[in-house]
Amino acid sequence: MVKRIIAVTLVGVWFGCRTETPTGTQDLPTFAVAGSAECYAVTGAIDQVGTAPNQLSGTISGDVEGSVNTVGGPVDARGVVLSRPGEQTWVITGGIVDPLIGNTLRLHVEVLAVAALPPVFRINTRARVVDGAWQGNLTYHGTTDVSTVPITSHLDYHGVLCPS
Repeated sequence: MVKRIIAVTLVGVWFGCRTETPTGTQDLPTFAVAGSAECYAVTGAIDQVGTAPNQLSGTISGDVEGSVNTVGGPVDARGVVLSRPGEQTWVITGGIVDPLIGNTLRLHVEVLAVAALPPVFRINTRARVVDGAWQGNLTYHGTTDVSTVPITSHLDYHGVLCPS
């Protein structure tokens, strides 16, 4: 048992003392999960407008390009924090994920909005692919301004998409 602890400790020290450090994810646009399809790390922006906060549509740019439509569910308000489930549809027309170009993704979203500077809300959203790809998980961060008609929303997305 002591020999195993010493061996594990030495391996940990060796990895900790290596002089090579990662420079970022720009060199790693794809990765594979054992027994699965190829997966892609993606980043970009979602810009949407709408006449009601539960129905927005717009464009997706960055590593995935196309159009987006968001339908929000019931709002749960707790002080300055609002949460709501929703459904999102992405129609993909371009980007780096070639196997998804021409496909439609359906995503389940969990929106968390903080009314830090009303009428502008800070948005933090988790999205999970439910149809159109084998797997996918994304996060969105940005703002939604409800002071204008139409309502405007700009969110940066980051995550992983694994085509079918």
